[in-house]
Amino acid sequence: MLPLSDTLVLDLTQVIAGPTAGQILGDMGADVIKVEPLNGEHFRPHFGGAWVPSMNRNKRGLAIDLRTDGGKDVLMRLVKKADVFMEAFTPGVIDKLGFGWDVVSKVNPQAIYASISGYGQTGPYAPRAGYDPCIQAEIGLMDATGPYQGEMCRVGTAPIDYSTGLACAGGIAFALLHRIKTGKGQRLDLSLFDVGMHLMSHWITNHGLTGENPERMGTSNTILCPLRVFPTKTQPVFVAGTNDAFWRLLCTALGRKDWLDDERFKTNAGRVAHRALLEGMIEAYFLEHTADELLERLIPAGMPCSAAYKVSDVMASEHAKARGSVLEIDYPGIGPVKSAANPIKLSAAPVETRQKSPAVGEHTVEIMREVGYSDDEIATLKTAKAIATT
Repeated sequence: MLPLSDTLVLDLTQVIAGPTAGQILGDMGADVIKVEPLNGEHFRPHFGGAWVPSMNRNKRGLAIDLRTDGGKDVLMRLVKKADVFMEAFTPGVIDKLGFGWDVVSKVNPQAIYASISGYGQTGPYAPRAGYDPCIQAEIGLMDATGPYQGEMCRVGTAPIDYSTGLACAGGIAFALLHRIKTGKGQRLDLSLFDVGMHLMSHWITNHGLTGENPERMGTSNTILCPLRVFPTKTQPVFVAGTNDAFWRLLCTALGRKDWLDDERFKTNAGRVAHRALLEGMIEAYFLEHTADELLERLIPAGMPCSAAYKVSDVMASEHAKARGSVLEIDYPGIGPVKSAANPIKLSAAPVETRQKSPAVGEHTVEIMREVGYSDDEIATLKTAKAIATT
């Protein structure tokens, strides 16, 4: 028995944040219906057609045109029996389509209604469209990211999107638990902006204390030293000397008593003050050794460190294989599609891929039959282009 068995989720979201949340719910046993336009969501062509398959396993597919009365009727029948309704339109759009919170909550008072947007349902920025890189710029993440004294950079993935998806899935689970206690549904207002602000939490705290903005430091850090990637004879190595104890451990593991005894480096404050000197000494030492030589001494000693890998390296790593971190599913016409596995591992409810990501409208007929449509009615709506089937 999976945690969300017998939970019906209507997933009207696209791209990353919403589909991530829906995929997690599906992995946990929910019957997630991916509701798409007749031609599919607009990111389907990306990655040679592999984008949507990578984001939507354990879902069924329904293709309808919400601009038609027939399409609206299909969705409304599902709304009446759904446990969760997810949407990620710019605020106001879903209301114009006839499925805003006010409408859905009246039709189904027990429904959990999750809205994902760039800036939230309230506030002066609410009407704006928002994508992960926009929020990275807005919250100061880009300004805090980049080479030392160099240009600002976008983080090389979509951390705010994926984090919003995780937050949405968690919020829905909390709301379902609240419904068990109260019998009532509620609305979740998830925004990339709020999640992004949460990701900047320690910099917000630091600014409140010091009035300082974070500096761009490459792989280093303004308040801790040594904490950065250092080149070696082979693979670069990242070390995280986040406190004085780890500094002592680093020196001991490498046999550098001279570093350990140097009064300038006794405390983190001293190491930060003498950063250029200290990092130069460490870099010179690391360049005399291979990454394996260094890691074989540092890791057993308990020093937080790692080789700086490429995506291809970590995907092939023994640890990723042991953890089942990468899934591979074969899709006709596309081939093997690799994607990240669900990071939530429950001992009593192991996650498995029960169903591949659906093609556009793959389960339209099946789902419509479940809510009372006859085959003749389905054929009529298909002819009227209110629905699409495979």
